[in-house]
Amino acid sequence: MNYHERKQARTEYYFKHIHGKKMVKCSACNGSGWYDNLDIRGNSIECGGCYGRGKVIEVNLNEKTR
Repeated sequence: MNYHERKQARTEYYFKHIHGKKMVKCSACNGSGWYDNLDIRGNSIECGGCYGRGKVIEVNLNEKTR
């Protein structure tokens, strides 16, 4: 693979997987990554909406699907 082929592959990957998406605060845990409730043992429960990260990927809904 030469430079131009690799560049084309990187460009396609970027527009397919990254462009038009951004991380926004999770609405289930309000960005903390933990629910307000406790489990039976008294431990905090990791958020199931964002898997404890506090952010989720927001997709641009105005973008045309391919």
